[in-house]
Amino acid sequence: MIRKLFHFIFVVFILALLVGVPAGWMISRSYSDPEVHYFYAQKAPEEGTAQEKGEESLRFVVLSDLYNYVFEGGNGEIADLAASTSPDAILISGNMIRADAENTDVITSLIKRLTQIAPVYYSYGEQEFQYVRAHTPQQTAGTEESADPLREALEKEGAVVLNEEYVDVTLYGVSTRIGGMYNKAYEMTNLRGDVKKSSETTWRFLKKFQKTDSFKVILCSNPDSFIYGNACKDWMVDLVVSGRNLGGLVVLPYYGGVFGGTQGYFPEYIHGMYERDNVDLFITSGLSAPQAMIPRFNNPPEIAVLDISDLESAETLNARKKAAEEAKKAEEEAKKAKEEEKAAAEKEEKTKEQDKQETTDNGA
Repeated sequence: MIRKLFHFIFVVFILALLVGVPAGWMISRSYSDPEVHYFYAQKAPEEGTAQEKGEESLRFVVLSDLYNYVFEGGNGEIADLAASTSPDAILISGNMIRADAENTDVITSLIKRLTQIAPVYYSYGEQEFQYVRAHTPQQTAGTEESADPLREALEKEGAVVLNEEYVDVTLYGVSTRIGGMYNKAYEMTNLRGDVKKSSETTWRFLKKFQKTDSFKVILCSNPDSFIYGNACKDWMVDLVVSGRNLGGLVVLPYYGGVFGGTQGYFPEYIHGMYERDNVDLFITSGLSAPQAMIPRFNNPPEIAVLDISDLESAETLNARKKAAEEAKKAEEEAKKAKEEEKAAAEKEEKTKEQDKQETTDNGA
């Protein structure tokens, strides 16, 4: 680790002195002119199933970690770039507002533009939850009647807010279930296998979420939720969309992102599309960074575009489900007929035994 940190300092020094690229410019480009980056994944049928390779595809735009930042030309640039990619849906994985923001104007004005492009699905990150706590009246905080001023503002502009919730939609012919969550998806049980009290709501949400044959997408601000433990193996999810770690914040040539939160320095899962136990895990580097931190360095603001191919169409899915139901019904009917045939044979045999016994008795 010390060696890597030394290399980090050395590379920055060489960039500043020999290459002649001022550190100030490397920081400046990380807070201006958002860039569109494309990522790809194929959803092949699971081994051992009769499902055939799909012929449909979906395109998602992923946004995250704006932290209430306003670009020099205004945040309409984000919407314009998103629109230029013609997405089927826009996925937002949290930390778009700052906890100490005075109001929601920055984010709601952007959401208003985005919902004119495609359906917008929004899941909270840490900053959103802190904002809600800070702006919830004290007399109603923690009660069932407690209002969520941020949710009201986002939904007013047309966004679908998903906090341990999901919606079933058909996006360009593909049956899709989109959900959102924040808590950990791993280690929900204790050593005895009992669900931890602190994880009950998340556990119930995931149990319900995975019970579908549709394409399953989870928005989860913290990628660690699915990186650690057996989360990707235990929960049947197709795509997890995350942010939060800001691409490592400082990005070095050859080494990549430096800071990975709980993953430590130079983390394995920091930016891009990863496959983990048949789950596609996507992590965006986001649009900005919180204040009072090491600034983004060599890390342009990102508008991520995910192209997911080989998906099954809703028509094919419904036909497959119908065929499976008919096969199950035929199997049950065959089983019932066999049982009835067996019962009839047993009854006939019993009748013969009774007749034989009566004949014997009469002869006696």
